[in-house]
Amino acid sequence: MDQKAKPAPGNNEEEQYKEKDPFWRRLPLVVPIVGAILTCTATVVGALLNADAIWNFILNRPTPTPTTISIEVSPTATNSPFIPTSTPELSCILNHNCPVGGDWGNNCIAGYNWTVYSSSDFPELPKDDRECFSQPILDAFYTKDGGLYIFSQPKALTKSKDYGVFYPLPQSGNVSVDIDLDKVDNAQIWFGIFELPDVSSKGVLLVAPPGDVREQAFALKTMPENKRIEVSRVFQNPSGRYTLGFELEFGSIIANAEGISMTPIPFTSPNRWLFIGYRAKLDDPANGSADIQALFTDLNIK
Repeated sequence: MDQKAKPAPGNNEEEQYKEKDPFWRRLPLVVPIVGAILTCTATVVGALLNADAIWNFILNRPTPTPTTISIEVSPTATNSPFIPTSTPELSCILNHNCPVGGDWGNNCIAGYNWTVYSSSDFPELPKDDRECFSQPILDAFYTKDGGLYIFSQPKALTKSKDYGVFYPLPQSGNVSVDIDLDKVDNAQIWFGIFELPDVSSKGVLLVAPPGDVREQAFALKTMPENKRIEVSRVFQNPSGRYTLGFELEFGSIIANAEGISMTPIPFTSPNRWLFIGYRAKLDDPANGSADIQALFTDLNIK
């Protein structure tokens, strides 16, 4: 019995086709190549998307790490965007209208504020274009540390001499000043109220006598008789700094030293002139020299 013949290997049409087509014979070699190309393409595209990375790779430099930037903001004032300066004070000198005492802070003793006094004749005092007296006035009055500084060391005095500056006051109110006493030798520091810009007119004085400025008592006197009414207690201050003042009333004047009121002095005149100055050489005829060093600051008139 005839048996059906089995097809011989390679007789299948597909196998015969593959054997005849060279592509199928090279396919096992092509697939790995295509895969390698795709891998390289992905690598290049990824590198192009990150230029820094490729340059880091080429130059063999480390990849930068993120940097944290700290910004400090200093606090600013919220009350006002404007910081005051000293321009307004300086402008008062240029405008010739500084308040009394405000001229001192601008190194000026203003002629429109102060009337210079001396018990002896003196020539007309020169002023600059700001109406400030040339310093020192009478070889004794300067501006220093925002105040009026008295520095005088007269010699060969044969009698007492009075020097100072006057300023007109209202009939009522308050006036005060701080005084730094450095030295008072054969002299007196005067701070007072007068009826006229003349120490020979009716007046009330607070007097700092000569002696140790660190232990100071102040005498209350009336002028022109130079009569002592009261003496304050002794105040002790290593710096020699004290506060003096007057309360101006319509019929009287009340002096105070270091805030302690003294005996009221009748004063009926409506005219009141503030006086800051000194008396050089007292009643000792044998000693004709004196040494006065005192600074007046923080003048306050209300």
